Amino acid sequence: MTEWLETLDQIRSAQTEIMRTRPYKDFGLVPNPGASGSAIAAAEARIGVPLPRSYREFLSFYDGWPRFYEGATLLGTANLGRREYEDVVQAVFRSAETPVPDIGPPSSRRVLRRPLIPFGVDLQGTTMFAFDRSQVGPNGELAVIAWVSELGLTFQGFDEFLDNVLEWLTVDGSEVPLRAAG
Repeated sequence: MTEWLETLDQIRSAQTEIMRTRPYKDFGLVPNPGASGSAIAAAEARIGVPLPRSYREFLSFYDGWPRFYEGATLLGTANLGRREYEDVVQAVFRSAETPVPDIGPPSSRRVLRRPLIPFGVDLQGTTMFAFDRSQVGPNGELAVIAWVSELGLTFQGFDEFLDNVLEWLTVDGSEVPLRAAG
């Protein structure tokens, strides 16, 4: 079992526990069934570059995960590289300070092709996850940029990103829900 797969199991357990006391959190506890190799290859052809090894493996187990974290869905093979998700990411960068200065908003004089591959988005643009093609780690994994409620964070890869989601959920789950006096 790969390390990220174990982390995903822990994430699902944390989400389940949080929803016991706060069902309004509405996590998607059930990921989609895995994608075929040809579906993954078609997504990579649409994007124009190979996906990081870890996300290719993720897709072979789970072809996306609805409402994974803070309303953002981890995109499956049918949605990776789709224009509407890229547009949401670009809109976030046009309207807010970006998590990485080098990937800032495009100049008004020209439109630059961004090195980002969105892999998790909510269509309101408050939460997004993207691979950064300009940052390749020593293990060949692409850096991940997470944008959650106007906070931008960069991680060395998909594994580190998932570790942090688990940590965020653990902190969220440790909060004591308010109860009405009665």
